[in-house]
Amino acid sequence: MPKIIDYAPPWLSRPSPGANVFSSTAPEHSPHASRNAKGKDGPDTREQPYLGPKRTLARRGTEIFTVVDNQIRWSSLSALKDEWQAEVRQKRNQTGRGRDRERSPSPAAGQADKQPSLYRVLTVPVYGQIKQLVPSPNGNFLAIITPHTIHIAVLPDSSHLSGPDYSPLRLKTFQLGPTTHVIPESPVITALWHPLGVCDNQGGCLITVTQDAAVRVWEIDRNNHWSFDRPTLAVDLKKLVDGTSMDEDFAPSGFGQNKGFSADSFDMEVASASFGGHGYEDEDAWAPMTLWVAMRPGDVYALCPLLPSKWQVPSITIPSLTTSIIHKLASIQGDASDFDDEQLAVQQQYDWLREIDNQEPLPVPEGFAAPHMVEVRTRPANPSPIPRLQGPFQFDLEDEMDELDLTDILAIAAKADVEDLMSGEDGHPLEDSSQEGMSGTVIALVTAGGRVHVCLELDGVEGQWLPKIGKGTFTTPVSYPSELLLVESLETVKDKYQTPSSWPLFTEDVHSRYNFFITSANNVTFLSLSSWAERLEAELQSPDPAGSAFRIKVLCDGSSALREQILQVTDQDSTTTPEANHLPNCLVIYDYDLGYLLLTNSPSRVHAVILDSPSYAPFSLTGDLSPFDSNPTHQPLLVAPRRSPYQPPSVLYSASPLATFIEENVAHGHRHTLNQPVRLSPSTLDLITAAHRILSAHTHSLERAASDLFRRCERLRGEMHDQLSQLAEIAERINNVSEVVGRDDDGKKRRGSAEGQGQTLDARTAAAQARQKVLVERYHNIRNRMAKAGGRPMSEKERGWIGEVDRLSVVLGEADKAGDAGGGGELAERLETAQSLARSLLSEVSRISEESSSAAHSPSTPGTPTSSTGQPKIPQRLQRAKIADAMSMVERESAVIDAITSRLERLSTSINSE
Repeated sequence: MPKIIDYAPPWLSRPSPGANVFSSTAPEHSPHASRNAKGKDGPDTREQPYLGPKRTLARRGTEIFTVVDNQIRWSSLSALKDEWQAEVRQKRNQTGRGRDRERSPSPAAGQADKQPSLYRVLTVPVYGQIKQLVPSPNGNFLAIITPHTIHIAVLPDSSHLSGPDYSPLRLKTFQLGPTTHVIPESPVITALWHPLGVCDNQGGCLITVTQDAAVRVWEIDRNNHWSFDRPTLAVDLKKLVDGTSMDEDFAPSGFGQNKGFSADSFDMEVASASFGGHGYEDEDAWAPMTLWVAMRPGDVYALCPLLPSKWQVPSITIPSLTTSIIHKLASIQGDASDFDDEQLAVQQQYDWLREIDNQEPLPVPEGFAAPHMVEVRTRPANPSPIPRLQGPFQFDLEDEMDELDLTDILAIAAKADVEDLMSGEDGHPLEDSSQEGMSGTVIALVTAGGRVHVCLELDGVEGQWLPKIGKGTFTTPVSYPSELLLVESLETVKDKYQTPSSWPLFTEDVHSRYNFFITSANNVTFLSLSSWAERLEAELQSPDPAGSAFRIKVLCDGSSALREQILQVTDQDSTTTPEANHLPNCLVIYDYDLGYLLLTNSPSRVHAVILDSPSYAPFSLTGDLSPFDSNPTHQPLLVAPRRSPYQPPSVLYSASPLATFIEENVAHGHRHTLNQPVRLSPSTLDLITAAHRILSAHTHSLERAASDLFRRCERLRGEMHDQLSQLAEIAERINNVSEVVGRDDDGKKRRGSAEGQGQTLDARTAAAQARQKVLVERYHNIRNRMAKAGGRPMSEKERGWIGEVDRLSVVLGEADKAGDAGGGGELAERLETAQSLARSLLSEVSRISEESSSAAHSPSTPGTPTSSTGQPKIPQRLQRAKIADAMSMVERESAVIDAITSRLERLSTSINSE
């Protein structure tokens, strides 16, 4: 879990230049500001309230793009921080010159009040309110999305955008789909740059998804204007879900065509879409070519494979697909089969892959920053460019029967199976590096109320196509619902912060693909699945299946996600609409200069949080003990809890709405009457009513801002009082410790208290260090003994001896419970019996040994089995073995007797003392 280091860094707070990037220049309550926000000269009665995603923050490295007053602003966070640091150094140098020079006015002071803006306005000919900004992977293009239109802007290099000239810059733009994405058509829900598309300086591949479930693939080229007019591939998911053959027409209805009525218009209203991967080598090969589409009611569909006509092939994709498809084809063909449909589906995958293998790689375009070992190939024409729609994927919610009202989807790809792929190969980089992830696909869904559903798809989504007409290869295809395993459902928004027009969005983390952020209307929450995914993958890959099902069930039934609220906005402006107060998507940036930064903004205010980077692994709680070290650099850093500092509301520094009241509310022909005496007329009443309406709203905002500041000051006074009382208590405790330290053993106060206290403290510190070293040594000795305790197993004799000791312990225990009166005599009698038994055994052993020695010295004939007396002769080796056994038995008995004797003596002593 990331720890919050600081809220609102100073280089992004007022009055630093970084705060001006997100500040509005128009008066807050003026109608002119609302018209600028709409991007038109007047209101449009046809415009409906917007309900959709708000992604008005984008980045290219450390450069950010944001939308303020319907204007796209560009700035560099590194430049903002450097400028703030330069200003701080300049102020420190000025304060060191003396108060006389500070009091004297200087021309530089007047210029400091008028700080140059460190952002640049990018002018684009866009009609409507900008709702989404989607930069291309290489940063050369920017997709600008309004509710119905899409424009592609060509972004210049950062060196052309940076200073010293920060005047507005007009970008070269192309409208995407002039007859497709227009106002009479369905709204645009999302636009995604294809992770396997070929993005260079001339173009790229963009996927657009509209609300009526139409998916279009655009392969744009700056040198070919026709590429912006028509998509290379267009699919209507409402037609495709009921399709029976790939020869059918699945194209969406064109502009002006009658679409008719369909029941799927409600069930297949698109909420969001996301690709299953990013094209990395450690991901499953099918993941980056799988488009996951989430519908508002709760269904989830998948299109695989969805590829442009030219696509980049990662180095591991073709070997991975070949291994998987060949193995499945061999297993199905070797089975006597009832699985004709499955066999022919795998045959289609084989034909599709064989066409890729037969191709020659295309030359890499100029300006294409291809990763290592990446090829460019064409999309196979067989079986079809349009895949089959797989789904719906559903999960069971026992307590909810209504529609889920989904707003966004995030798909986390399964890891590639490198062990099977690289079996027998040496030196592959993926084998050497530790792979993060699990073998299943994680699907995260978020609803309008802020509830997050984490689901698991273990079967895997692979390429599927519809059959052809007249070949009889398939029966009539039926799309059966597939089950998703619901792992956990989490709430991220409290009931008192619920808003009706909320549209939560996902933002991926930069450190782990199993960590992500959720931005709702007024808060940002962090969720982590890393530890759960690691534990679950260890169980799935465990070689010992004993008890694995139970452990997996426990992992899935328990808490899987770690949740922490990063940001909560409570002081939103009440004079603006809820849509304007809605937080856009957050940006997560990790840079060595900026740190681990979370950034979002509300109207005229920026919200930034600096987090602790998880790059450094925390110290293990089960690590070895270390000797005492007084060096403070080796002690763990204790970070005090922080909270967001006070930021003045925008109403305190924005322009007054009365400054433009006459220009906006009084007609030009009636302005001369303002200098005349007031006359009671309807026009005068309307003028005064309008002024009162604007002034009351403005004063109400001022009153709220002032009351909030007063409450904060009162709370600050109380907290300061508490801290001072705690400080006084700590000072008193320190004085008491100093007095105790400064006294002798007899309680008399030492002379030369400073020197005496120093010597005493040094002695106590040395004693503590010595005690700590002794404890560490004892700990290491005990650990070594415990490590050596697990030796070879005990023999049968050792087990018998342990059993005999246990029996004796039981007998002695019963004797101890007999009582104090008769216990002593019985124990003494038993001691005498044991001693007499020992003496008899010793005498018998000595007698046997003498007889054995005399028999050994008596003459006998070699080879004869008997002696002269007629008794059988025992070999000497057997006699020595028997004697050794008897002696060992006697020794054990002696040891037992000695132990019993010592215990009886202790018992007798305790009885006599009582």
